[in-house]
Amino acid sequence: MVVMVDAVAQEPKPRKHSGATVTDMAAGLWLAVAIAGQVAFAAYLIGFYAFPAILGDIAAWNVNVVLSQPPVHPDRPQATLAFGVHAIGAAALALMGGLQLIPMVRNRFRTFHRWNGRAFLLLIVALTVSGYYLTWFRGSPPNSFNEFGTSVNGLLILAFAAMIVTAAMRRRVAQHERWAVRLFLVANAQWFVRIGGFGYFVTMQTLGYSVPFDGAFFQFWIWGSFLVPLAMAELYFRTRSANSAVVRWSSALAIFIVTPMTLIGIVTFSLFTIQLMAGNVQAG
Repeated sequence: MVVMVDAVAQEPKPRKHSGATVTDMAAGLWLAVAIAGQVAFAAYLIGFYAFPAILGDIAAWNVNVVLSQPPVHPDRPQATLAFGVHAIGAAALALMGGLQLIPMVRNRFRTFHRWNGRAFLLLIVALTVSGYYLTWFRGSPPNSFNEFGTSVNGLLILAFAAMIVTAAMRRRVAQHERWAVRLFLVANAQWFVRIGGFGYFVTMQTLGYSVPFDGAFFQFWIWGSFLVPLAMAELYFRTRSANSAVVRWSSALAIFIVTPMTLIGIVTFSLFTIQLMAGNVQAG
């Protein structure tokens, strides 16, 4: 998300090792899988929320219960509007974010990249603020450690967005791009919640284990949905140009392992959303 890339002086790039090339390939493969999943997620949000709104049937949103209460409140139109903006805006966010990280888009379509980045920043800040409203004022405020995870994620989004702009203004390309990756990850925490939860559930069920939805993994994943991706990003940043071949190749292997896990989550969640939109299942 190089928002001001045309105004930022290029910094010398570190020398690449063969391990760095493999690490970049692994990261590129993961990003391709993630972007495909984001497109599928956007299609779900548009189909489930935008189309009913266009047709004047927002009551259909109540099939998918969120925050332990129906999203549509006839007696509270401002809450319903905030939810609709949040859900439909998330669809635009899913389509915009990944484009900012594609080198070809960044290098060949710089004007689009710049304006898409600015729009992304404005949108993610607006969605974060609306998310705080939905969490703290529309329903019961968080009352446990895990429930505070979403609010902490929101603070990270706002902080990383500020760091992106600051790095651009200081003409720090490398820092700017790293903060962009971090923002992309924390901005998609709710997507990671879904694909991580569904991937884990289906995998464990396939292996013959019973998985309670209030189990340890799901409690952990509220925080893990943004902390684990951030940890993987830091692993990538700090090891891709390391002197140790073992470190570089280990990092690449870790990313390669995470990629099929991400794909499993995307496929299982996508299949669920298809059933949900078809009216065959109700989310609670």
